[in-house]
Amino acid sequence: MLRNPPFPISPEELTEDFLSESLGKEVSSFSYKRIGSDRGMLGVVLLLNISYSDGSKENKNLVCKIPALREGSRANTKRGNNNERELRFYDELASITPVNTPQFHSGWYDPETENFLLIQEAVDVDESVDQIKGISLEQAFLVLDEVASLHSKWWENPDLKKIEWLPKPSGRKSSLSFIADAGWDPLCELLNEELTKDEISFGKRITSRLHEMLEALSNYPETLIHSDLRADNLLFTREGNRVFIVDWQGASKGPAGFDLSYFITMSLTVDSRRRNEKLLLDHYVNALKTDGKEVDQTELFESYVDGILYGLVVACSLPLISDEKEERVKELATVMTRRSIEALKDHNRF
Repeated sequence: MLRNPPFPISPEELTEDFLSESLGKEVSSFSYKRIGSDRGMLGVVLLLNISYSDGSKENKNLVCKIPALREGSRANTKRGNNNERELRFYDELASITPVNTPQFHSGWYDPETENFLLIQEAVDVDESVDQIKGISLEQAFLVLDEVASLHSKWWENPDLKKIEWLPKPSGRKSSLSFIADAGWDPLCELLNEELTKDEISFGKRITSRLHEMLEALSNYPETLIHSDLRADNLLFTREGNRVFIVDWQGASKGPAGFDLSYFITMSLTVDSRRRNEKLLLDHYVNALKTDGKEVDQTELFESYVDGILYGLVVACSLPLISDEKEERVKELATVMTRRSIEALKDHNRF
């Protein structure tokens, strides 16, 4: 059950008393450091190191997520109702959805201000994984197994249709249009002449192309989708045998291809995606079969292609929600833009 205000909305407002009440045992002291600030996050993510009065080692490290500091990020989450969606996913859907996510401890939400606070498990991750470098084929298979479990559970599920707080692709038209309209020119400026004239010209028509994409995606079977499924939102364990999917602020209803195209085009290098695209899609289909779900592969591929433009729209959001002075932000914007454009060209959508 989500809790009501008041609650801390900045790192400085966190206290031992608040954490003690939240975690159900006395916290004697704690420290924190910010993580993920250069990865296009819509919130401030803190890694907490907690000492308990009874010397307990359980839940010594936790992740705390609070509202973004940048006004652009806060405005973006408010337009898309992102904070409520993430909290309600963890509170209402995570426990009944067969997908690996960090354990949810507690959450607070203020619908009037969109302020929130989320406390969850800290996963010991393989820090060498980097979206800019691209993930391996084996790591991609691991993710697709999780995504197949997620999608098969909710595929055309009558209960999904009843969840009114989950938007459909068409319901995101306004917020995504704003990102495309407001973000394209700053993205081109950030990339500093790394785009050709034809590519810049294509971007000038990105909003109308976005509307066409959303209309096309509305014709496919619906499931529960993550819609920000990229390597920076995936936590691979050090052993390499599990992956946790985080950052559910984009949770939505939509076609499976929407998640697949975004994940494959954004998380693999262009060369790796070209070599392995069919293999990856076939792996996903087989994983669905293992979960008891048969799908029309032609239709699935069509939805995959129809969803490719979304990655370029998300790239437009980076100069709006992130600190462009962070070197990695420019690198991330560059690879996301290039991977999107090359995928669009490869599938005759440019």
